[in-house]
Amino acid sequence: MATNIGTMESAYFVGRLEILSWINSTLQLNLSKVEEACSGAVQCQLMDAVHPGIVPMHKVNFDAKNEYEMIQNYKVLQDVFNKLKITKHIEVNKLVKGRPLDNLEFMQWMKWYFDSVNGGVLHKYVSNPVYSSINSVP
Repeated sequence: MATNIGTMESAYFVGRLEILSWINSTLQLNLSKVEEACSGAVQCQLMDAVHPGIVPMHKVNFDAKNEYEMIQNYKVLQDVFNKLKITKHIEVNKLVKGRPLDNLEFMQWMKWYFDSVNGGVLHKYVSNPVYSSINSVP
């Protein structure tokens, strides 16, 4: 499967609100901004939803606040990408800064990947309650 897509791919024309709605409905979260996903934990959960059990969720820090903690989450994500032979480059240094555009573009790619694997079908994702503390819906 090709995992690199060009910037003119339709995936990059998916809006911020649609991305947020997709993340929130898939993971039962309540994010209001895409940059709230800058810690890498949401991306790990999304990969766990697509490929159940492949992400060592016990290594994901859901309370990551500083860049060092966030980088550790992206290392977990990169290991998963390597296992799955996904060649997508993760621009960790940009993502951990929390800039909206960088995070939106990566989440657009995540949605494209999710849809390409699942055929756009949304399966009910059930996370271990210990790991679902990121802005969870009460």
